[in-house]
Amino acid sequence: MTASAYILFGLSLAWCLLWTARATRSWVMPTVLATIGAIQWGVADSGFYLDGLAFPPPQLALLAPVLIGLGLIFLVPAGRRWVHKLDLTALTALHILRVPVELVLHEAFLKGLVPRSMTYSGHNFDILTGLSAAFMTAWLVSRRKPGKWVLVAWNMLGILLLAIVVVTAVFSIPSSVQRWAFEQPNILVVSAPWLLLPAVLVPAVLWAHLAALFKLLAKPRPAEVLMAR
Repeated sequence: MTASAYILFGLSLAWCLLWTARATRSWVMPTVLATIGAIQWGVADSGFYLDGLAFPPPQLALLAPVLIGLGLIFLVPAGRRWVHKLDLTALTALHILRVPVELVLHEAFLKGLVPRSMTYSGHNFDILTGLSAAFMTAWLVSRRKPGKWVLVAWNMLGILLLAIVVVTAVFSIPSSVQRWAFEQPNILVVSAPWLLLPAVLVPAVLWAHLAALFKLLAKPRPAEVLMAR
């Protein structure tokens, strides 16, 4: 990978941590994400994610811990109250990082590190979410803000596009569950620093979408409203 890819990826990580802090008005969650990334980096350096025969595949550990944590946030009352306080504009701006990430993935394809299907020259159109996030952020800070259902539809479409590339990536990694891209598998995300894509960036953008939808759609129960005061 070229130096520009490393720079773009570093900018994506910095953008993620900055706007996570802006959304939560705290550096606690960015610190947690950075800690998880450091731990996953160490695990990857041990060769744990290179086992292509074990079942269940160890590569799932790149996503599973943070996804479980996200689930708990929305299950417990304190987590739901916390989500209600998040900044919707910052949650939207966070998704701009998907533009440089997609540029990195395209270069990785040219280098033989991921299949074409994981890039915008295949069937990964996640870059559209990143590009439109810039427009949506500007709209949110304008006088005439987008309607609730515009934001709901945008976030749901973003989740769909994210799901397409994640499923493609998971089933393209050399593992016991690999089903696609045997001629050019996804070997990028099992090595540092690129493992931070599934370990940090993917959970962060999923959290941003889910938190935005929760704020837009959920009505807090009376008891939760009283406790939040």
